[in-house]
Amino acid sequence: MSSPYFFEISLTKLHKNSIKTGEHNDFLIKSDQFIFIFFYYLKAMLKKILIIVGLAVLTTACSNNSGQAQNGMISESDDAELTGLIAGLDGKKGGVYPKLRTNRPKSGLIGDKALAQVYNEWVGTRYRMGGTSKHGIDCSAFMQTAFLDAYGMELPRSTSEQRYLGRQIQKHELRKGDLVFFRRNNHVGVYIGNNQFMHASTSQGVTISSLDEDYWSRTYTQSRRVM
Repeated sequence: MSSPYFFEISLTKLHKNSIKTGEHNDFLIKSDQFIFIFFYYLKAMLKKILIIVGLAVLTTACSNNSGQAQNGMISESDDAELTGLIAGLDGKKGGVYPKLRTNRPKSGLIGDKALAQVYNEWVGTRYRMGGTSKHGIDCSAFMQTAFLDAYGMELPRSTSEQRYLGRQIQKHELRKGDLVFFRRNNHVGVYIGNNQFMHASTSQGVTISSLDEDYWSRTYTQSRRVM
């Protein structure tokens, strides 16, 4: 039994006993009433505090879960796809390498023929951290492959190295072949014109996305001219 209830019952008995015995000590009665009222309000306050704490814990838990869900969507399934601009493209069904079945952007979106050829060869290849082949490839390895095949230019392997290549340029200065970085330089793609870039997306594999997409606009970090 909680303390407030215990004192409430005890004081009630004390009050009744004082009446039965004929004791009419005003000081005792007033003290009895004061203590009774004090613990009554204390009990009410404790209930409110418990309710507030419970709601606070529940709200915090919900917020954390929502944040985790949102982060999950942003970091994995978001990689901002051009659903409105993308038409279905049936890739070659031959070959032994697994490809993602997605609505793939058409290579016609790429103004640079060399990059378009690279895209046609790699489109839909799955993303794999540390991967460098058509079994799976990550963003920096795809840039390394794309620049070597399209321009005969060798890039370092990681984004931590690629982020320092060439010179930094402003977003409005972008032209085909420039590197674009996102997520504090943890993701990289190559600009292909029309405010779009080609990259190895964590959710879509090798694909084309738009810089105007909300996610990419928010996580854009820098652009670099390497040619």
